[in-house]
Amino acid sequence: MPAKTGRTLYSRADLRKVHGISESTLQNLWTDRENNGHPPAEIIDGVMHWDGDVWATWHHELQRSRAAANTTNAPKLDGDPEEMVGPAEAAKICGFADSTTVSHYVKTPPEGWPDPDGWDELPTRRRPKWKRWRLWQYLADRKGRGHAGGRPTGTGSRVAYPYQGDERLTLARQAIAANPKATNAELIPQLQELTEKPYSRPTWNNILNSARKNPEEG
Repeated sequence: MPAKTGRTLYSRADLRKVHGISESTLQNLWTDRENNGHPPAEIIDGVMHWDGDVWATWHHELQRSRAAANTTNAPKLDGDPEEMVGPAEAAKICGFADSTTVSHYVKTPPEGWPDPDGWDELPTRRRPKWKRWRLWQYLADRKGRGHAGGRPTGTGSRVAYPYQGDERLTLARQAIAANPKATNAELIPQLQELTEKPYSRPTWNNILNSARKNPEEG
């Protein structure tokens, strides 16, 4: 884990230990770097390394954007990825109607549900808490769309495909139509200049993927 110009550089083995991500997942993220915006590597003694802070920020945003694309239950995906949250906030993050589902998952976790990162010791019980990014990861990786534990919030929150009705999807469709042979990596810089609020490469990548699968509003 060499330090260079005030930065901490992580090898893939370091990333696996620090973030608890499997070797195969890390390899897949790197292999798909053209589409997911993976940070570039620096070679030190023949081994690839990445800036630890840059990689963590990128990975958190990738999880956030994938979670948004993989749920129809109006999840709450803002906030500090490292912040610890209790069952009530966890339910909001996951788009559940209330914390009942979270409490059930603590006792009988479905596939992929994260173990608590800590516990609050209350007078009569222990209350679990999780880092936001672990819940984003659960939403991003879970199988299927929607969730039995949640229900849509407000009119029109259930959509037929990711980013339906989002003006950024319209921009992505226009960019693809104008440059049909261009890759996502080539289109993303153009799209980033078209919105007043900046959006990350992983977010635009998900939007472009949805635009390619759904070329017309429907």
